[in-house]
Amino acid sequence: MSTAVTAPVWGNQRANVRAIRVAAGESPESIAARTDALLRELKAAFDVPEWRLTSGQVWEGSPDALVDLVRSNPVRELVGGSEEIGEALQGEGYSFVLSGAGGRVSPRVWIAAGNPVVGRRLPTHHLLLELREMYVGAITAGDGDAACAAVAQTWESATFTLSDDPVRQLARRGNWKIGIGYRTWISSEVGMVSRVAHGLTASELAGGMLISAPDDWAAERVVAAMTETLAANGLDEVPH
Repeated sequence: MSTAVTAPVWGNQRANVRAIRVAAGESPESIAARTDALLRELKAAFDVPEWRLTSGQVWEGSPDALVDLVRSNPVRELVGGSEEIGEALQGEGYSFVLSGAGGRVSPRVWIAAGNPVVGRRLPTHHLLLELREMYVGAITAGDGDAACAAVAQTWESATFTLSDDPVRQLARRGNWKIGIGYRTWISSEVGMVSRVAHGLTASELAGGMLISAPDDWAAERVVAAMTETLAANGLDEVPH
């Protein structure tokens, strides 16, 4: 009997988890606590020895030390077309990137939080978790499930999606739209999922519903089935 693990279609297609929150004015303490909880879950799932900020600082220490790391990364103004770091934008929240190197998968987490406003056209509080495989075929379907579970259990999102480039290019859903992917999680506060398209499955997870598509489906089939599911449940945008 073969014990080979078939790599998911999305594994080598710039797979990531994108999450948005309906939040405003989060404190550095809250951001640090949620970030630390998320990183601990990902560390266990992907055997990451440590997490580093782009500055080279290691994410470690007491709760107060972690709060200081958050405070040292305020949102900065964009300096178009250059590598120059812009001036800190006081009162605009915090933004930082944390990278880890596992034996098979090297996760990278982009966080934007703490803005005093929720956001109008664009959500101001969001997270991006990149799953970068260390060699071809390294990522498994279970890695996607582990990443989704970590985000669902720690980040208090409104919705998040695990997808790849082909699905994102076909779906073309951004801003406050509920995303489409091989996994789409929707908080019960955003809406209820009572039916799914043929071939999809739905399971309760951390106060919401995780809708999953088979990992061997082509992007076109995933987008069609997820689009049908959102429409059947009257879901489109995250209320904000």
